[in-house]
Amino acid sequence: PDGSGLNQSLHVHGRSKLVEKISMFQVFDRWGELMYEANDFDINDTNIGWDGTFGGDEMMAGVYIWVVEVQYIDGQSELMRGHTTLIR
Repeated sequence: PDGSGLNQSLHVHGRSKLVEKISMFQVFDRWGELMYEANDFDINDTNIGWDGTFGGDEMMAGVYIWVVEVQYIDGQSELMRGHTTLIR
């Protein structure tokens, strides 16, 4: 996030026809501290996402870990993990 209006937050996106909801979305710093959490929302909802801040402070550029739990329309769920790089 740099105020340019582009790529201002990290969102959960995917094929909405297969997903009932996102049960959990979390972002952690490299030491495992929870930076952001959102629960029970629709996939591809651009109003929900991590904006690179914690407690109102801009976080340092670096690698952050995300965890997403997806609830599919067939009743199955899946836990996914990955990382993103925050650039300022």
